[in-house]
Amino acid sequence: MGPNAPQKHGGPPNRSGGQQGKGETPASSQEFEYPLPKEVVAVFKNVPVSNPGLIFERFIPYLGADKENRRKQALRAAKTAPNLDALKAAYGRWQALTEACKAKTFTLKTDWRFIPGLGRKTALEIGFGFHRYGFPYLPASSVKGIARTWALFELAALLALDEEKLNDLDQTLSKEDKEFDKAFERFKPSPEAKDLAKTIRLVFGTLDQAGGAVFFDAMPTSAFQLEIDIMNPQFAPYYQGKEPPGDWHNPNPITFLAVPKDKEFAFAVAWRRGAPHAELLERACVWLKNGLRDLGAGAKTSAGYGFFR
Repeated sequence: MGPNAPQKHGGPPNRSGGQQGKGETPASSQEFEYPLPKEVVAVFKNVPVSNPGLIFERFIPYLGADKENRRKQALRAAKTAPNLDALKAAYGRWQALTEACKAKTFTLKTDWRFIPGLGRKTALEIGFGFHRYGFPYLPASSVKGIARTWALFELAALLALDEEKLNDLDQTLSKEDKEFDKAFERFKPSPEAKDLAKTIRLVFGTLDQAGGAVFFDAMPTSAFQLEIDIMNPQFAPYYQGKEPPGDWHNPNPITFLAVPKDKEFAFAVAWRRGAPHAELLERACVWLKNGLRDLGAGAKTSAGYGFFR
């Protein structure tokens, strides 16, 4: 066996260095293969790994022929709770930063399961949004997008726009100042709609100016174990346009990781320039809360995932 050949060893232990959860195959009895130099495998085998994200994104075992079974084994290894000390330290820095920026903070709990980052490309062909220290989180760009989407829907309701025109409205709101007024008049806005559009542009920014609101990553307030969920598409030939749907089509179960119900996340919004603009900052927080409660975050929101309360 050459130095770069796949190396076999027991699966990664949990963060305490012990066995996996009750009812699961002990990690020491699982034979994983890693296409890594034997020296790297030796380190990984002997040093307890307390970062589920590192296991999921960097140390997924060689899948071999039995792809689905290996995926389940890998997800069991990656669903363990993150290192509590690492989470406390990261959350403490987040709190210090938001306080220094005079941000408004609030917490919400998952109403059911929540799946951040499912569309990310990984060796398992399914993704998950792990923070670099191994706990689930929602990046600031996604947090801002949720708030802006709710604000866009609110403005569209004032303009009585159909859903097909939302993209046009979105692009119009981002235009430079010299082009915006003329472009926005096409929607025949009321004075109230004009004021709301101006507020949205001030909060979220345009192509020639950054928005006043600063959105932070959403962080879990405690360490917890993830859950393994399953989706089971059955009518692949139908969705591929090959034949009508039928019960004779084979189901294709796909397992993935999810944040459980009732897990608390902290959110924060600050104001970018000078003294905080209290009214606009509060408006941004309201849009974010409404979006998290009624639009959801992450993947599969149409199936009930990703909503907060």
